[in-house]
Amino acid sequence: MRQRLILISIFAIALVSATPANADNLYASIRGTITDPTGALVNGAKITTTNVATGVTYTTTSDSSGIFSFPQVAIGDYQVRVEQTGFKTYQASGIHLDLNQIYNLDVKLTVGAVSEELTVEANPIQVQQTDMQLGTTVEGQQIVDIPLNGRNWTALQQLQPGVVGTSDRFGGPNGAYSGNGAETQQNSFLINGVDSNDAALNTVLLVPSPDAIGEFRMVASTINPEFGRNSGSIINAAIKNGTNQFHGSAFEFYRDTFLDAKSYFESAPTPFHQNEYGGTVGGPILKDKSFFFFSYQ
Repeated sequence: MRQRLILISIFAIALVSATPANADNLYASIRGTITDPTGALVNGAKITTTNVATGVTYTTTSDSSGIFSFPQVAIGDYQVRVEQTGFKTYQASGIHLDLNQIYNLDVKLTVGAVSEELTVEANPIQVQQTDMQLGTTVEGQQIVDIPLNGRNWTALQQLQPGVVGTSDRFGGPNGAYSGNGAETQQNSFLINGVDSNDAALNTVLLVPSPDAIGEFRMVASTINPEFGRNSGSIINAAIKNGTNQFHGSAFEFYRDTFLDAKSYFESAPTPFHQNEYGGTVGGPILKDKSFFFFSYQ
């Protein structure tokens, strides 16, 4: 048990630099088309996207078709800035990117000086038109706020459409649930893009502390090739990142006999005592460049 806790704690350490780990399923992307007031395509516009929490920036230019793309950016909140001679600077804020999300941002520039700026609040919710996968994202704050028996966040799979608990030996506490009629052993678990499946039983191997999870996305059907492993659901989780601001938390989860009710056939509740302690801390190593996050439970 002690070895398992040590492994989970080590697994929950995330040292994040300007470029995240090289795993396609750990990123999101932003793309769009830039046009002028007449609808003509704008070539050579400079587009800069900035992560609000870390200050990390990505820069590209629109091509001859007015198209731009940031194919691999870390999840989080972003601002996008578009600059082109003869047009007002365009800035979109409030862009939130989840795991594997393709965010479409079509920009219509307004004639004016570059020194002038047009700021818009982007629509955080979009109709998915570029991906056939069906899935749901559960964010870190939801994971922490929802009561979890045993603090096993993989149980939140049951909140997703088409997922049911099972009575076989792999279900329930082992993190295996049936998705859309598939066997409980046909799910696949990823932590920061790394396979986290028990090779023998094909159930979840390591379950980091709920306080360490930034978000997880469960893909229920029409699974993309990058996941191609099993026929059930894909549970793809990302550890929280450090930011330019130091932040952290400490917790104790307490359970005791006097809080429990007895069953009809018992004269007193079954003795039970449990204390779980832990915490998290994150912050910058080099501002706007490298960050750390550590979790212990």
